[in-house]
Amino acid sequence: MRNLEAQRVTLQEQLAGLPAVPDEQLTQRLGWHSDYSTSPDKAEWVELNLGQARKIDAVVLIAPPPNGGTVGVGYGFPRRFYVELLGEGDDNERTIIADYTDEDFPNPGLLPVVIPADGRMAQKVRITATRLFEAKGRSFFALGEAMLLQGNQNLGARLEAIGPDAVRASSSQGTRPDWGRINLVDGHTVLGPALGTKKSPTLGFRSVPTSESRPWNNPWVEVDLGSVKEVDEVRLFPAHPPQFAHSHGYGFPVRYQIELREKENDVPLLLNGPQSGSYNAVPGDNVVTIVSGHRARFVRLQVLEPHVSNGSVVLAMAEMQVWSGEKNIAPGSDVTASDSTEKGGWSRAALVDGFTSRADIVPWPAWLAGLSKRREITHQLAVLDARRESIMRWWQRLGLGVLAAVLALGIIAALMIMQKHRRTRFAEMEALRQRIAQDLHDEIGSSLGSIALIAQDILAEGGKDGPARDDLTEIKDIADETVSAMRDITRLMQSERYGTDDLPTLLRETADRMLRGIQHQIRIDGHAQTRLLAVDRQRDLILMFKEALHNITRHAAATEVSISLAPDRDSVVLTVQDNGRGFDPAAETSGMGLTNLRRRAAKHQGSAGITSSSTGTVLTIKLPLHA
Repeated sequence: MRNLEAQRVTLQEQLAGLPAVPDEQLTQRLGWHSDYSTSPDKAEWVELNLGQARKIDAVVLIAPPPNGGTVGVGYGFPRRFYVELLGEGDDNERTIIADYTDEDFPNPGLLPVVIPADGRMAQKVRITATRLFEAKGRSFFALGEAMLLQGNQNLGARLEAIGPDAVRASSSQGTRPDWGRINLVDGHTVLGPALGTKKSPTLGFRSVPTSESRPWNNPWVEVDLGSVKEVDEVRLFPAHPPQFAHSHGYGFPVRYQIELREKENDVPLLLNGPQSGSYNAVPGDNVVTIVSGHRARFVRLQVLEPHVSNGSVVLAMAEMQVWSGEKNIAPGSDVTASDSTEKGGWSRAALVDGFTSRADIVPWPAWLAGLSKRREITHQLAVLDARRESIMRWWQRLGLGVLAAVLALGIIAALMIMQKHRRTRFAEMEALRQRIAQDLHDEIGSSLGSIALIAQDILAEGGKDGPARDDLTEIKDIADETVSAMRDITRLMQSERYGTDDLPTLLRETADRMLRGIQHQIRIDGHAQTRLLAVDRQRDLILMFKEALHNITRHAAATEVSISLAPDRDSVVLTVQDNGRGFDPAAETSGMGLTNLRRRAAKHQGSAGITSSSTGTVLTIKLPLHA
């Protein structure tokens, strides 16, 4: 990012030293337009023929102005193209001076594309588009202006003097005067004149406005060069005073001619103004160039049909240049006129002061090259901005990814901390449970054992008959049973699960202890996954099993008991069957504990079923392995 910013600062500094983007010039003559095509890859070309080989320093391409049928800036400018110079004759060598056919050329907008020709000699210049501009599903090639620079001169003005035959194209369409081949060299561009940064102290020359309702003569203005000089071109810069800021062509004559004289009283040599340089095709602020190629001392602009503004006949011109070779020889020359306004910024001297109505006039080549450089730097800045935006988006995505990763790690860390706290609390609860179990075993077990021993000693030393002996015997039995029950509960509390063999082992031990003297057998199915039973279910299963065995020993008068533990899908089934005298389950007594059995089983979404007859009783307890 620092490197991109450094490049951006460097480019911005370069921009500061380049010509400013000129105001858009609106002109009715837009340029040249090819036929429409359904394919953007159709080749279209336009060719400028100078008539003879001339030195060319640069070719300048300018897109049409955003006016009339054009839509957006850079309208019609080809996406891929090449420019070639052709010598005299059809068989001479062709020199390609620019080739932009490998990748799309950035849309130049309203700024020029200057292509150096390095002073090569050429008679023709051809611009060939290999990938056309596309808009609204149509493909085409359009240009606003093609300038051929030789020093400070635009050779395109000579082509306009030759006429439409000097410009050929693969195709051409559009209504005049908007579109036409000759419009490509008429000097009407979106850029306007080449202006510097110095504000103009004057507005230019203006005749005395005369009401068209009064008698009037066509006005004229003349520049005296002081001596006979070779006159190559006469350039006219339209006036544009502030009070007519939104009106182009103020005072520019409808028809006019340039009159050249070597002596004041000579018959003038007449140069007609180009079709593009008349009020009928307003040039805006663009320069109108009249090609001469003759010698003269006096150069006169003679109005043939005047401009009428607010009912007054008037001639106005910001600047009149007379070019001889590479130099404008008009500055400082004497200026005479049919009449003139000498106030409010208007004067005869202002016609040759080097200023338009707005700013100083600068040479074409450097100004156009500066604008072309501005276009290139502006594109480079746009590329840098796009790269910067792409990097910013990448960093944003990376930042979001890092943030998401940090959040995920935070959540994982929080879960791990919670899990650690849970394990810590579980360990603390487990330690507490172990202490409680140990305390039960040590304290209560010891006390109950002492009660049983005391009862046994009393029985051994005391009387052998009577109710007291029976009571002591019952106390001893209850104490023994309570110690046994407490031992089982303590064993349960000291382990979260009995493990694979603990529950079957405990069932066997309990049956052997409680069914002493009664023939019994236990069948444990190896597929019964008792280790999956939760601790509380194992505990209640043991308690229900003891309750069942207790009922058998006290009430059934059975001689055989069959016990089985087997799986049933996601449950385990404990079955206890005896051959006792049976009972009526509907007439259950409070001492049988059958209600308690059903309640314990229902607590775990299980069931306790009892069937009984005179030949025995069957108890079936079913508990699910999972909650």
